[in-house]
Amino acid sequence: MIEQRFHRLGSHPLIVLCAIALLAMAGPASARSNGPDARVEVREQSPYGRYLTDSKGRSLYLFEQDKQGGTMSTCVDACANTWPPYTVTGDPTVGKGVVSSKLGTIEREDDIRQVTYAGWPLYYFSGDDRPGDALGQDVEHLGGEWYLITPKGEKVVHGERSEAPDIGDTGIENPSGVSQ
Repeated sequence: MIEQRFHRLGSHPLIVLCAIALLAMAGPASARSNGPDARVEVREQSPYGRYLTDSKGRSLYLFEQDKQGGTMSTCVDACANTWPPYTVTGDPTVGKGVVSSKLGTIEREDDIRQVTYAGWPLYYFSGDDRPGDALGQDVEHLGGEWYLITPKGEKVVHGERSEAPDIGDTGIENPSGVSQ
């Protein structure tokens, strides 16, 4: 397959070199890293209460098909395109309200480190477009349920999937996630 791509590109050395570099960097959504220091934050939003997000306020989910405290993710291939894992190249860090002893990582089968919380691998939902979106909440997909996760490490059992409230009518009691 790679040879076919190069054949179409011609034999110019610079073009071939650039193509090799692009192919080496490309990969499935599951192989993208969130940087050296993935940060887990807490957001509070009605009707979910307090739940985990990344540093940009994007919702993080657990997948009930994963084994809590297990050493691997069950969400690979097509699953990881819809539910991209929250990954890190360095060590994840904690925001206010996040219990540092609950934060960890597992090694995915593609040699990428995925952030875990209370033993649950953490994921995004590809349908969430902006901070505060929770369209993956309480969704049954790929043989299991997906839930937001609380700072205690438990699934959020209340509230249905929803888009972020409009600016001005946020419904967000504490958008920064910082306890007052």
